[in-house]
Amino acid sequence: MRRQRGFTLLEIILAFALMSVGLGILVAILSGGLAQVRTAGDATEATLHAQSLLEQVGVLEPIEPGREQGEFDRGRYRWDLEITEAEDPAPRTESAEGFAPLETVGLQPAGAPVLYRVQLDVSWGEDDVPRTLRFSTLRARYPSPPGGSP
Repeated sequence: MRRQRGFTLLEIILAFALMSVGLGILVAILSGGLAQVRTAGDATEATLHAQSLLEQVGVLEPIEPGREQGEFDRGRYRWDLEITEAEDPAPRTESAEGFAPLETVGLQPAGAPVLYRVQLDVSWGEDDVPRTLRFSTLRARYPSPPGGSP
């Protein structure tokens, strides 16, 4: 008796099973990649909003310590801005001969800028998977000259 050529039912079922597992893995990889692209896009948009807000700090109004909160893009992004006075990372040490530096007695030299730490948190996403980016910078405010006008 001669053997017939072709595939058995078992071989066909096994081939379909392997193909479905492979396609399932491929779909999972593609959906994971799309999720990463969306997360990167959201982070980029949050960064652009943060840059815009940080550029305005101390421009329209003098910079002052405090905290503000708000929203971007109709509530999609939330921001929290905190401004605190910062210690000068490079204090002046020069002094007149025989006198202590002004900083050691708690005074600032005339016209010395006051340094502020500006910290901005931008968050977005649902409550189950919140995302937050933190931006921090230093800003200086120069005192108003005597006479009141800059």
